[in-house]
Amino acid sequence: MRLLVIRSRAEIGVKSRSTLVVKTRRGEREHPLRDADAVLIIGSGIKLDSSVPPVLSLHNIPLAIMAKDHVSILVNPVMTRYNNYRRLQYSLDKKRALGIALEYLKARVLGTLNILKYYKRSPPSLPEPPYEEDDAGVFEKRIRLWEATVSNLLWDHIFSLLRPRYLEELRTRYGFTGRKPRHPDPLNKTLSVMYSVLYSLATKALIAAGLDPTHGLLHRTLYSTPLTFDYTEQFKPIAIQATIDLINTDGLPKMAPDGELERESVNKAIKNLYDYLTLRHTKTRKTPYQYIFLKAYCLAKHLEDKCPRHRLAITWDRRNHK
Repeated sequence: MRLLVIRSRAEIGVKSRSTLVVKTRRGEREHPLRDADAVLIIGSGIKLDSSVPPVLSLHNIPLAIMAKDHVSILVNPVMTRYNNYRRLQYSLDKKRALGIALEYLKARVLGTLNILKYYKRSPPSLPEPPYEEDDAGVFEKRIRLWEATVSNLLWDHIFSLLRPRYLEELRTRYGFTGRKPRHPDPLNKTLSVMYSVLYSLATKALIAAGLDPTHGLLHRTLYSTPLTFDYTEQFKPIAIQATIDLINTDGLPKMAPDGELERESVNKAIKNLYDYLTLRHTKTRKTPYQYIFLKAYCLAKHLEDKCPRHRLAITWDRRNHK
């Protein structure tokens, strides 16, 4: 696994069809693209040569740009051959699409509950997920209402896992009030960095499986890759626990003057996430990193009725990984 992260002011160009060149104040460095997972740009002040996106597309490597108010994932899905999976994806019945999205949301909720159980905290009482409705519009509204309700309940309990002194500092120094992706505090920024990595890996996996990440299930085209955001829900608890663990172990990550994390803090966040992604399940011996790709292929097969719905998602549980 290899992730190229560019945080400080830099110029990015291409040396060949398989090598990027990054120029900074420290000098020039070449980065071979072989086995690269993704390229992640954080903040502003980075110049990108027009030759970079085509070369990344050639290798099916997503380019993730984490700006102040959103994350954009740039891909060229046309580079992956059009196949039967995409035909089925584009013609997917809306109710069935919503049912798949609900599986990913349920996996996120159960995975978050498992974090509380791991730390021996009592989980909150949550409403049951909605049943499939004949009216797709009603079904979608109930999914969105259920997701918003359980998310609010779970986040309050998750933040209570932080050491009291760090939680107090977040509130008094940074005005922290909860999970707000655009809020300039160390916890939200760290979580957003980890999510960006997951989005990049998921996009690469979906393309490798022959799916179009720009054609979503529940998310809409407001996002650059809505299927990526649907699919990644199941893996978010891994990033949540990695963030809590990082802060409780090392303290609050350091912020730079531009409102983003300092380079060292970014590196620590990504390393901690990768440490979690490489933990092996005690029974299957597979890692979450492997499941990001395996479950993408399962989704593709599900469209052909060759992978049952209950196998579409994984549920994170730290107790089952070493």
